[in-house]
Amino acid sequence: MESPKGTRLIALVTLLVLIGALAGSLVTYALLSGAVRVPTRAQVKSVGVDVFKDANCTMQLTEIDLGFLEPGETKNYSAYVKSTSNVAIRVSMCTESWNPANASSIIRVSWDAQGRQITADGVLPVTCTFTVNQTTTGLRSFSFTIVFIGSE
Repeated sequence: MESPKGTRLIALVTLLVLIGALAGSLVTYALLSGAVRVPTRAQVKSVGVDVFKDANCTMQLTEIDLGFLEPGETKNYSAYVKSTSNVAIRVSMCTESWNPANASSIIRVSWDAQGRQITADGVLPVTCTFTVNQTTTGLRSFSFTIVFIGSE
């Protein structure tokens, strides 16, 4: 029968052997492995547009006031669509929030840039055209929102 001192000594030696084996494995792993660090850089695609009153893009367009329109009349409004994208985009335009709702069937809105491309940070001169139906009666005033869209 072994003494408690002898048992502790065997346990200590076993522990030291295990620690040595583990340390040796770590040293071996460190010597037999390598790492390469590769810095990575990227840009996130950004797509968008702003609309301006002037070619220098200093006065943002926030409202178009067409004044008085008569049945059959057409008015043009010039503006500048600036890409805020970092890639080339195509532009489109739609309308929403007509008040009264039936005004959308009386007033025709179009522009000359549908589907055209703008380079990153480019500026595109555009003309919006507003035409009132010739047979319009009873419409005293109207409002709506034009949505200018940039998409890839």
